Amino acid sequence: MDGVDSLERLIIRNMQRSTSFARWAMALGLALPTLAAAQVRMPPPEQTPSGFTWALGASVSNGAKYPGSTERSTGIRPVIGLEVGRYTISSGGGGSLLDFDLDARDSGVTAKLLQWENFRLSGGLRLDGGRKGEDDPILQGLPDIRRTLRGRLSAVYDFNKHASLRSTLSQDLLGHKGGATLQTTARYEIQISPRTEVSFAAGFTLADATYMRSYMGVPASASGVTTALPVYVPGGGLFGQDVGVEIKHAVADRWVVFGGLRYSQLRGDARRSPLAVKPDNYGVSLGLAYRCCR
Repeated sequence: MDGVDSLERLIIRNMQRSTSFARWAMALGLALPTLAAAQVRMPPPEQTPSGFTWALGASVSNGAKYPGSTERSTGIRPVIGLEVGRYTISSGGGGSLLDFDLDARDSGVTAKLLQWENFRLSGGLRLDGGRKGEDDPILQGLPDIRRTLRGRLSAVYDFNKHASLRSTLSQDLLGHKGGATLQTTARYEIQISPRTEVSFAAGFTLADATYMRSYMGVPASASGVTTALPVYVPGGGLFGQDVGVEIKHAVADRWVVFGGLRYSQLRGDARRSPLAVKPDNYGVSLGLAYRCCR
């Protein structure tokens, strides 16, 4: 663990010194699963059968309006998942319902790029809704964060049928000041019955200076002009940590009930932001979906 901690500290120092965050984030995303691969090996997975699998439903969730907010919101959103060969389309967590396995299936459009024993690499695209001032009273007067298209590269290593490690690099592709993030998550799943699966996850998120300044900063152009908040210019580094538990239960051959509880903490410059009124927060969700395969 000392070697991994040293690698994380090195990446954070370099993000603070330069804007070449994506290069270092990519190195971490690929290095962690590769280091783990030297310890454990599994036989190649079975080939994906022909045809497609899909899931359709809805979920209700409650959580903070933005990381650090004291305000909470409850909303209903569609749950969509579709897998055709090595391609997956997912929204609202629908990708994770396509089968009971370790692959969390990122939101958006994803393609499996590489499968080598128990290591796999995937790439994808997803829409980022950005953020508006009316989302929370404290955000009023701050510049809106525009919607953007994010590119995503994920490296996953399965230690065995229960445990996995995932690193996902996400980059704003349109230059809308969305910046880049790297999320690394350790996941452990238990199938307690043929119909019920429980998973536990813990991870951390790194962010570059562009992302931090857009989502947790207060620009000089707004401070004292459109908002009473003081100027705050955070640097890149550790953004937050989180832990969570999820459960999926097949109530019938085609119907699945699922839910989750997640606890998160802002860290580093994000936690010191005047926007981080409540840096520790939680979120809950519950949903129902119908799934089928062809």
